[in-house]
Amino acid sequence: MTRKLSDADRAAIDLIFDRLNAGNNGGTDYVALTATVVDERRLAAVQQLVKTLDALPAHEPPSDLAIRTLQRIARTSGSSVPTAPGHYADPTQPMA
Repeated sequence: MTRKLSDADRAAIDLIFDRLNAGNNGGTDYVALTATVVDERRLAAVQQLVKTLDALPAHEPPSDLAIRTLQRIARTSGSSVPTAPGHYADPTQPMA
């Protein structure tokens, strides 16, 4: 079963992430405006979910993730995206 977000769920998620971004903007004044009234129960549910996800350990992505992604895009779209590792940054080097 695939669950889809309702417009009210999307509005709650947008508002929560706007609030999170407002707290991470280096002290710059930030105003988040939403045209949709968001139910407090939906906001609480989104906040709980974000809190739960934040508690999960952050794993480093595989070093070849970008290459595999581009290869998959090339396969599914029939494009000629170069897929050889030499065409991209060295995946063994950390990204800044």
